[in-house]
Amino acid sequence: MRILLLLAASAILSHAQNDCSWGACYPPTDDLLLGRAHQLQASSTCGLTGSEIFCTPYQQMKCCPCDSRNPNSQLAHTVQDVVSTSGPDRWWQSQKETSPVTLQLNLNNLFQLDNLVLNFKGPRPSALVIERTLDNGKTWQPTLYMATNCQKAFPSVPTRVPLAMEQTYCYTLPPTDTNPYKDHTVREKLLFPLHQYAYVAAPKSQKIEDVSGLTGLRVRFTELGDVPHLPGRSLSRFYALKEMKVMGSCMCHGHANRCLPQGYSSSLLPSTIQVNAQCDCQHNTAGVNCERCADLYNDLPWRPAEEGNTHACKRCECNNHAQRCRFDWAVYEASGQRSGGVCENCMHHTTGPKCDQCAPGYQPNPRSRMDRPDACIRCICSAEGTVNSGRCDDSTGSCQCKANVEGPRCDRCKMGYHGLSSSNPLGCTKCSCSPHGSLSDVCDPSTGQCLCLPHFHGITCNVCVKGYWKPNMSETCKPCGCDATKSTTDSCDQLTGQCQCRSGFGGRTCTECPDNTYGDPLKGCQPCDCDASGTLPGVCDKQSGVCLCRPGVSGARCDSCSPDRCDSFPDCEMCPSCFFNLNTQQKNLRSVLLRLASRLSSQSGGAADFGPRISDLEASLKIIQNSMSLSPITDTRDALSKLKKLRWETAEELNSSVHSEPCTPLQCEIGDLCTPVGDAPCEKGGKCVGALPLSKRADADAKDVKEGLDKLSGRITDAAEKVDTYSYIQIMSFVIHTCHS
Repeated sequence: MRILLLLAASAILSHAQNDCSWGACYPPTDDLLLGRAHQLQASSTCGLTGSEIFCTPYQQMKCCPCDSRNPNSQLAHTVQDVVSTSGPDRWWQSQKETSPVTLQLNLNNLFQLDNLVLNFKGPRPSALVIERTLDNGKTWQPTLYMATNCQKAFPSVPTRVPLAMEQTYCYTLPPTDTNPYKDHTVREKLLFPLHQYAYVAAPKSQKIEDVSGLTGLRVRFTELGDVPHLPGRSLSRFYALKEMKVMGSCMCHGHANRCLPQGYSSSLLPSTIQVNAQCDCQHNTAGVNCERCADLYNDLPWRPAEEGNTHACKRCECNNHAQRCRFDWAVYEASGQRSGGVCENCMHHTTGPKCDQCAPGYQPNPRSRMDRPDACIRCICSAEGTVNSGRCDDSTGSCQCKANVEGPRCDRCKMGYHGLSSSNPLGCTKCSCSPHGSLSDVCDPSTGQCLCLPHFHGITCNVCVKGYWKPNMSETCKPCGCDATKSTTDSCDQLTGQCQCRSGFGGRTCTECPDNTYGDPLKGCQPCDCDASGTLPGVCDKQSGVCLCRPGVSGARCDSCSPDRCDSFPDCEMCPSCFFNLNTQQKNLRSVLLRLASRLSSQSGGAADFGPRISDLEASLKIIQNSMSLSPITDTRDALSKLKKLRWETAEELNSSVHSEPCTPLQCEIGDLCTPVGDAPCEKGGKCVGALPLSKRADADAKDVKEGLDKLSGRITDAAEKVDTYSYIQIMSFVIHTCHS
């Protein structure tokens, strides 16, 4: 029994398919299985592991063995026997009562399927599915279902012809002869795979693109055919196929009318392959399947050919300076979908998306055209010294130099610059000649070497030569002056001038004793008697041996902290700021006391000389006391308070006024009249009482002087003890006033 699935085409269409000048064209078809039998596989084959017996109702009863262990045996029925070149007495046969069974053809390349021929031997399958793959077997899509009873075999598959390209359907197989084992031929033109989409409104070229391509084909037999029931006989059920033809061609997307030979890595029957995968591409296309535009024809996007339109690839405009280009969607859209080609690997010193510009370092040739090989000639500009990497002005050929570069070719550094480099945005680096060690600020334009003054050397002339050193803040190099007999070399440290001294000698020039010693090195150096933790690095003076104390340390041995240091030795940290205020007051008080002591010492006579004066003072104080009608005071603190009140009342009568600003002791200067210390300051516009014309410091010092006088003047103290507390206070106030007036 034979099932023929054909993709028929009229003679006019066949002629049109072979002519590529007007639109889509397609190569002639042939059997894809020829030469590829080794790529066909079956999931079940009889006799692979041992001989099997199959019984059919021919004449009275016929039982035949199947033994496929030897593929070349007459009893073998392997899947390769379905190839049309195998002979009339060869077929493939599955194991008995085995279902489903799959036949799979792996093509490994993209082909176009036109029709499929399946010529069965024995019972025809009651149901089967034809599937294709586009990714070499990773996924499979059903192309056509066939069954004697579609509703039973594939209940979810429609039986009507599809109305959309993504649909498929089940074709109902015609009834068979009453004897299913009898050989006879039934031909059905199913126009597979395009006939089922005859009612879809789409060009045939689009249908070929959508449903005809495949990299593999699979036939799945899903239901064994029915066999008659004969009393006393057991008939075998199996799948058997005498011939299978996969008619197709190389898939060229309408851009070729023939397939070219293609080399295969396998050596199995290479000469028997009838359909090769390589297309003989036209319409400026390329690739095995004409699936892309040729290298220099990517100005428009690639498209499959259609009826009446070749969709030929367009050549890129590269001015004859490139052999390939690429398609760029952004460029295509920006041009209004007119041109999207971008040239690659421009030759002849050109550049740009269309090779229409001269490359950096080249300029247009005024004696040529842009589409000629000599369109661009080398610029005379230096690539390192120009702002645009050596590109010339397109019209004049002049060079645009970087900021620190000059010359017609921009190939030399300006005066005072060096090191022309393409990586330097300014071109050259400014010379860094030392102002003290070089003759000028100009250096060698290549190396940057400055011209050095005598005794200087180095790239920038900032280093003294051997035997010289440069003291701090000095502008010249001075001789090291190392003692020839007391030093190991005539060179010294460049920064400190220190010579390398022999043992037993020290100092910068090795003419003194070493550190921590003093005296004459020729007679013998003595160790310094100093505390090393409190001295400078030299420890003591090289001649006298006097210890050299570090800041904050004092004492003959530098073993104690200075007065302005509050921590213990050897830390000697600085005292807080309040200490210095007290220290200043102490110094001021000492000065006042010294002046008072000098005045007292200048008075002639002893303590007895003050007797008459003290008596006179007592008399005067009594007169003042009586005139003020003050009651006797016995408490010293009371006396001071009343004396202070009396003093300010007197001052108020002498110097009362209206103050324009609040007055506080902190604002008082010598001669101002201010409220007493501790009183509330007067407000602006209020009446301010007078005060003695004393400064705040003089007032405070007077009290300190009073206490100092008690200690320093025994004579005044003896006199004060002879009077009462009130008289003593009045006398001291009088003395204080007298001293400061």
